[in-house]
Amino acid sequence: MSRDPDDVESERRTLISEFLPLFYDKGWVAGTGGGICAVLDDRTMLMAPTGVHKERVAPGDLFVVDRDGRVVRPPQNATLRLTECGAVFCAVVNRRKAGSVMHSHALSAVLAGDLAEGKDRIVIRDLEMLKGIQGGTNADHHAVPVIENTAREPELVGRILDALDRPEFGKAACVLVRNHGAYIWGDDLWDAKRHAEVYHFLFEAVVARTRVGGSLR
Repeated sequence: MSRDPDDVESERRTLISEFLPLFYDKGWVAGTGGGICAVLDDRTMLMAPTGVHKERVAPGDLFVVDRDGRVVRPPQNATLRLTECGAVFCAVVNRRKAGSVMHSHALSAVLAGDLAEGKDRIVIRDLEMLKGIQGGTNADHHAVPVIENTAREPELVGRILDALDRPEFGKAACVLVRNHGAYIWGDDLWDAKRHAEVYHFLFEAVVARTRVGGSLR
């Protein structure tokens, strides 16, 4: 039996407003940066606003947009603006059939991207937490794409799609953006939250390992 669409939307609005303070406490969406989206149905999704303190986003502050990022229903607060992450969120949702995507500005994500040293990826291995990635095992050599940053986030879409289309990154649920942060996704909000927690642990681990003379290869 299908659920009432209004109940689904209410639940996902509530979850987003609960997750964002958690992400803020972890330093992933500090300084009003970062964001999150969640698919509602095969036509629409919820997106958090931009330029606001993410730990204070309320359920009613979210935009309903279509799969191309066009606003279907704005929040009641007319001063809120739609996130610039929207074009990237739509690209990931449409290409990878993700149910939720979060955008992190975490320091660990920025430092992990630096480890690529001009290459197009980092490869994470020999860590038990790799099991936390959907389909992952602790024996994986997990390739995470690293792309160059752009002046505006919508300009990242082409680079993100190029990475998503490459078979060597087929198991990744994350794209690192050099000097910027990461986009991390999952089948639904809970899955995206789990992947965010796993990847941020992995970022911290590989950065720490490199600092003490370990290797990513």
